[in-house]
Order: sequence, then structure tokens, then C-alpha cells
Amino acid sequence: MLIHADYLSAIQRRCSRRKYTASPIEEEKAEALHKSSASYNETSGLNMKLILGTGGELFDGFKRSYGLFVGVKNYIALIGRADDPDRMEKEGYYGEKLVLEATHMGLSTCWVGTSYDKGACDKLLAPGETLDLVVAIGYTEEKHSLKERFMENNMRKGGKDRDSLCEIAGEAPNWFLHGIDAVAKSPSARNLMPFVFRWQDGKVSAHTTQQAERVMVDLGIAKLHFEIGAGGGRWDWGDGAEFHRE
Repeated sequence: MLIHADYLSAIQRRCSRRKYTASPIEEEKAEALHKSSASYNETSGLNMKLILGTGGELFDGFKRSYGLFVGVKNYIALIGRADDPDRMEKEGYYGEKLVLEATHMGLSTCWVGTSYDKGACDKLLAPGETLDLVVAIGYTEEKHSLKERFMENNMRKGGKDRDSLCEIAGEAPNWFLHGIDAVAKSPSARNLMPFVFRWQDGKVSAHTTQQAERVMVDLGIAKLHFEIGAGGGRWDWGDGAEFHRE
């Protein structure tokens, strides 16, 4: 588990990568990620799993990936109870914690919502569980591939600036603005960032601004980034829920 400065640094460095090398994840790094996921699962009620060496089952030859993912051998399966109303938000929040820890280790990652063979993951599920998305993880070349650069250029057309991500009534403290700056670095589906953070009467709340299948995953990721940028605190679960600063 990282210290605050490590998470901040990882937020700045993290970027989505889609072409992976054959280099395996070292045992000590895999063990650290297994330990973190077990801890977060106990806290959240999720069942996140780091799967090593079989990522090809999800991506190789799968027509819906359109060749966007190459060489994926490992992934994190985001699994939760189908009857947990906060499941997707928790997957975003705790899944992104694993992503930032992996980034700190020098590993690359990419959130994947649809471009993989979901049926290949059925064997990972216990009764009553569902898998909502995965995170590709592993090593990549320093230089981004042509296809990666194409995707990144398209993504840059989306995204939002600080003013678009927050609504402020009165004068917000610096820690709130630092939190929003971290939110601006959060990954989201198609880089739409379908959320807004509000400061009103000394309270912070986070709200979705669009309806989409996995919008609560995006909100969970953004809440974690805000919490880190703000210097610590705790979120309630749910759309429109409040932040409690430590």
C-alpha cells in the first residue's frame, strides 16, 4: 500500500496502454497486488482478482476488440455481488487504487469495459457474482505504438477542465481545487468524465451528469482521485453522496 505522495505521483504518470510485451510480472509485484486486492475485497465486499498469464483468452482473436489490444497476458477482474447496489462504484474506487499501485511499480494498465470476451471469465465467478469490466496490466514499451497514439489523440478531444468538473457556491478552499485537479486526471469511458463535484455550504458532493451502463464505475474512480488530491478523507457511496475530509 502506498503513501499519499506515491498515489499523487502515480496519478500524474498513469496513462492507458493497449500494446503489451511478453515480459512477465515479477513475483514480488504480483504478490503485492494480490495482497492489496485481498485487503480491498475484505473492506468492500468485492471479489477482485489478479489473473496472470491467461489474458489472451479475453483478447486474442476477439472480433469486438478490433485489434486495439495486443499482447495482453494479465488482467484484473472486477467482480462483485450482483445484488450490491454500490458494486460498480466500489469497483471503480478500489480498482483504481490497484491501478495506481501498479503504476507506482512501473506496470502499465488500461480499463476495459467492452472490448474483450466476457464469457472467458465465467469460470472466475461464484454464484451470485457478476463481472463488470477488467483492467489489462503488464509491461509495455516506452514508445507508444501508432495505434495507441491514434487512440490517445482521439481521447484528447474529450476530457474536461477544472471549471467543467466542479460547481462552486461561494469560495472553495484550496484542498477542494487540488481534488478537482486530480479528478481531471481520472480515466473514464471514452474520456467523457460524466460527473461533477459540488462545493456548497462547506460540503462536497459528487454527482453523475449522464446515464450510462458503467457511469458509477467512472464516478468511483473520480471519487478516489478527488480524495487523493484533497489530501485525504472519506466518501459515502452513491450518486450525490458527500465527502468527509479528515
